[in-house]
Amino acid sequence: IAISSALPKEGKSATTSNLGVCLAKADKKVVIVDSDFRKPRQHRIFKIKDINGLTSFLTMNMDVKDLIKQTDIPNLYLINAGPIPLNPVELLGSEKMANLIKALERGFDFVLYDTPPILTVTDAMVLGSKVDGIILIVWGEKTSRKALRQAKEKLDLLKIKTLGVVINNIDIGKHDCDYMNYYYYYKEQ
Repeated sequence: IAISSALPKEGKSATTSNLGVCLAKADKKVVIVDSDFRKPRQHRIFKIKDINGLTSFLTMNMDVKDLIKQTDIPNLYLINAGPIPLNPVELLGSEKMANLIKALERGFDFVLYDTPPILTVTDAMVLGSKVDGIILIVWGEKTSRKALRQAKEKLDLLKIKTLGVVINNIDIGKHDCDYMNYYYYYKEQ
């Protein structure tokens, strides 16, 4: 599952890590793959050194077992991003990345890919077309309908399945009707 947002700073990295922890605590074997090569965050969240990461694996001769790191949470593993590359889209679209995706699917119950925002770079779109689907993160009272519509159009263009929408930072009591309508607006478009 790829996890992205329309725009930066909508909570996709925090949502990815929280979802990973929840699934691991439900006795599922989970790996989070930090594939946001431009602004990697997962290594900081889980306090793991950003060495021997995904970019290292994709550009060098490195074994998969050296790539996957155990976090402090049982059943939860991390593949950190590694050094920031010059060609993120090429690396994510490579055959080596496609083979890694297949290998991770065989070894884990859930594979969560933290990706860059959809409207800023094409990385999430390249990766989204290789996985089961994408979860779109929306920041309440910040993400505009226009941005959400544009993100949906991009996903639809490449026939990337949207598995759901997570609305962050919202006071449900204050906006229960407004944001439920917002969600249904997205879903129906």
